[in-house]
Amino acid sequence: MKKEKKRTYNDIINDLENIIKKLSAKNIPLENSIKLYEEGIKISNEAEKELLQIEKNIHKTKKPKKNSLKKINIEKSFDEIESIIEMLEDEDIDIEKAAKYHAEALDIIFEVESYLIKAKSIIKKYE
Repeated sequence: MKKEKKRTYNDIINDLENIIKKLSAKNIPLENSIKLYEEGIKISNEAEKELLQIEKNIHKTKKPKKNSLKKINIEKSFDEIESIIEMLEDEDIDIEKAAKYHAEALDIIFEVESYLIKAKSIIKKYE
C-alpha cells in the first residue's frame, strides 16, 4: 500500500479556498452545499492540527530565555565607571594602564546598555 504524502499547510489552505469558491457559486444544489461544508470543516480541522504542529516545532527550536536577563546593579556600575575615570585622570598613568581602564569602563557601559535594551524590550512586550 502506498503511503500518502503529507499535505503542506499551503495545500490545505488552497483546498479550503476552492471549497469557498464552490460554495459561493450561484445555483449550487443544497446537497452539494452540505457536502462541501462538511469537507470544509474536515479540512479546516486538518489546518488547525498542522498549525499546532508548526507551533510545537517552533517552541522546540526556541531556547527558553527564562532568567536570560542577567541582573546588574546599575548604581554600582556607575560607581565603578566613576572610579575608573578618577584613575584615568591621574597624570602619572601610563598608556597601557589607561587603555586597560578604558576597556574596563567600556565593558561596564556596554553591559549596562545591553541590560537596559533587554529590559526595554521585555517591558514593551507587556505594554
